[in-house]
Formats: sequence, structure tokens, C-alpha cells
Amino acid sequence: MPRHYEYRYEGSDVLRNYATVAFGVAIALLGAVMMTLTSSPLAKGAAFLWLPAALQLMAGVWLGPIRGMLAGGLGAYAAGIIAYGGWGLPDIIMNPIAGGLANSLLPAYLFRWAKIDPDFGSQGTAVKKGLWVVLVLLAVIIALAIALRPLNLGWLAYVPSIILLLIIPFVLSNLAVHVRDFVLAVLIAIVISFVSAVLGTLGTVLAGQSWQAAIVATGVGWFLGDTASCILGIYVLASFTERARRRGLAPYIKVSGA
Repeated sequence: MPRHYEYRYEGSDVLRNYATVAFGVAIALLGAVMMTLTSSPLAKGAAFLWLPAALQLMAGVWLGPIRGMLAGGLGAYAAGIIAYGGWGLPDIIMNPIAGGLANSLLPAYLFRWAKIDPDFGSQGTAVKKGLWVVLVLLAVIIALAIALRPLNLGWLAYVPSIILLLIIPFVLSNLAVHVRDFVLAVLIAIVISFVSAVLGTLGTVLAGQSWQAAIVATGVGWFLGDTASCILGIYVLASFTERARRRGLAPYIKVSGA
């Protein structure tokens, strides 16, 4: 008899609704900051260092496909409106569609399809030791983004910041995780970031850029920044999923069959 995996929640739906709003607001505020500080010189709304991708992935995995999509998509759309008044079709594609469908809805379904436990078998205790280091790294990342942006280096200006983001997993490397689930989660992060980058590139093409210019000026940096941020989100899942479960915000996985 094959094993059957059931994702189930404990606690009230009302609490998850509040959490959906909280995630959406956090994504909107952080997204507006990142769009302002790390946007492509040629495309408004294309943020190379899209740190909200971590929150969007977490919202999808913890809150489920629908709530995750609402938080990720509407939060990103609000971020664009706050940052530069982005209401149009290119902005809809780059923000609510890329943010809601690619960054939130896709991981929600793919984690369930791959039968990944979002706590990755970790108790999350080690993250407390690395939390301050992570916060310092993020502060350096934002400072680098501000310092290098006026040099008009295109997406290359964000490579040092992206490298720093990729250092974060090493800071938290003492977390004990299930290798199979973790590797699949990283692959999912790469896939959803690629889909999001394709959608973002499409949005900039509709805004008037050629495909070649959009890929070079927006797509590459979008993909790298989202991938690094999603990997950060995976480590946050490993660190705090069990705590979120106890509050009814993240699902338990019930396995039946042999």
C-alpha cells in the first residue's frame, strides 16, 4: 500500500487569515524598500535583491496555495504602487503575477507534490546563534546596493550583494536537516525563481524593452536575487516551522499507509 501524505492544520482559520494579511503587509513594505534601493536602472519595479521572495515562499508553504498567493501577489502589487506608482499591465505581470503565482503559489503546490516537510527535520535551535550574523549581512547587503547603484553597472552591481546572500546558508550550516527534502526545496527555489524571472522579463518587454535588453538588464539579476532570497526563506522554514505549527500557522504532515 503506497504512503499517503496529508497536510493538515490545527487551530483556527481566522488566525491564518490574519497571518495572510500580516505577510502581505510585510511583503509590501519590504518590497517597496527593495524596489527603491535595488531596482533595475532600465525597469521600474524590477528589484534585483527581492528579499520578499523569502516571505512569499514562506507564505505559500505555511499558509497554503490560496492564502500564500494572496499575500505574495497583493503584497508585491502594493509594493510597486508604494515605490513608484506601478498600476499598469507590466506592473501586474512583474508584481502580483510573478510574486503571487511564481513565488508563492508554485512553492505551495511543489512542496506538497514533492512531499516535503517544511521543517526539514530540524528543531531550529541553531538559528538563534546565527540570527544576529544574518541581520548584519542583510544590513551590509542593503548598504552595498545603495553604494553601487549610482555606478550604472546594471545587474553586475548586485553580484556582491547576491554573494553575501548566498553566504547565509553557511552561517546556518549547523542546522541538521533531511538531505532529500532540503535538496528538493533548493531545486524548487531555483525553478520558481526562473519562472518569476521569465515573468519579470516579459513585464519589462511589455513596458517597451527588447527581449535581449530585458534579459540582460532585468532577467539575470532577477533570477539570481530571487534564488538567493528563496534559499534564505528555506532556512527560515527549517528554523521556525515547528513554532509556526504550534500556533496553527503551518501544516502538520500526516503519513498513512506502508
